[in-house]
Amino acid sequence: MRLNTEVALAAGISAGALIAYELSNGSSWFRLWLKDQLSPMVRIGTVAELYIHPIKSCRAHMVNEALCTDFGLVHDELRDRNFLIIDATTKKFLTARQLPKMVLVETEIRNNKMTLMFHEAHSLRSIISINLDDVITNADIIPTVVWGTNTNGYDCGDEVGEWLQKSLGSQEPLRLLYFVPGLNTSRRVVPEQNWQFNKVPQRSDEAAYADLASYMAVSQASLDNLNSKFEGREFSMRNFRPNIVVGGCPEFDEDRWDEIRIGSHVRFTCFKPCSRCVLTTVDPRTGVKGADVEPLKTLRQYRLAPGALREIYKQSPIFGVNMGVDEAGVIKVGDPVFARYKPTPF
Repeated sequence: MRLNTEVALAAGISAGALIAYELSNGSSWFRLWLKDQLSPMVRIGTVAELYIHPIKSCRAHMVNEALCTDFGLVHDELRDRNFLIIDATTKKFLTARQLPKMVLVETEIRNNKMTLMFHEAHSLRSIISINLDDVITNADIIPTVVWGTNTNGYDCGDEVGEWLQKSLGSQEPLRLLYFVPGLNTSRRVVPEQNWQFNKVPQRSDEAAYADLASYMAVSQASLDNLNSKFEGREFSMRNFRPNIVVGGCPEFDEDRWDEIRIGSHVRFTCFKPCSRCVLTTVDPRTGVKGADVEPLKTLRQYRLAPGALREIYKQSPIFGVNMGVDEAGVIKVGDPVFARYKPTPF
């Protein structure tokens, strides 16, 4: 009896030591497995929509499936925010905040041939094509700065720059930059310590030309809630430019997501509430910035950051959540979505 007790005790000590070792030094799969045992994910809904924005601030592609990579969503030859429009003189990056007609520029890429189409007044007004193989061969690399971090891009040439300037009505000359993994860049997405009550995940994510995260998700119910505050007017997800829209969960459920899983294994960590700016007021159908500052004005009435976070986000309301991918893979519209919740929203 004593021998059995000693064996059991030794086995328990060994198991405890193994768990302690794995938690501090071992593989991530073990930590993930243990986390799932202690705090299981629950199903919250399904993937309702997927969006890829090939050129930052330009028209999004709605797709039925996409590969989740460190740099963002990929579908065929389309990669999220891998192109950037800059001022040719100052090298500063530009968005629809400055040039609202950018939302009317649509992108197609087939066999490494990129075609840009400018839609205005519900019709195709202008079109141009460039060969991306030639862009890489020419190897004309231009440095720029995106939100305080240095990065580079291959210059797509004079012709497309002039086409963009004319189409967008810019007073300044423009260039289109093309990001390819391997280019020299100091862009890393590192979460700041700005949750109010919850521990901020310690991580560092890749980024091409996305603002503050390579992924942004929002629930369909959150948009429905916003639209319920207007009569005879409806805003679309294109006003908010998400990558992943989740249907079937309550409004603003994303405020409490700690981690989510899509399908059997694609995982994300939610590390920052998505703050909103004047870009949401640009009508994605017309490329006109709303004079009434909607929906931003209404969001400010009930979605400003609470407590101490107000000092950080000020008058930028929260709508959606920024994420980084932990386990890559393919996700599809209709896939189940699971979440692990934080104790409190912020």
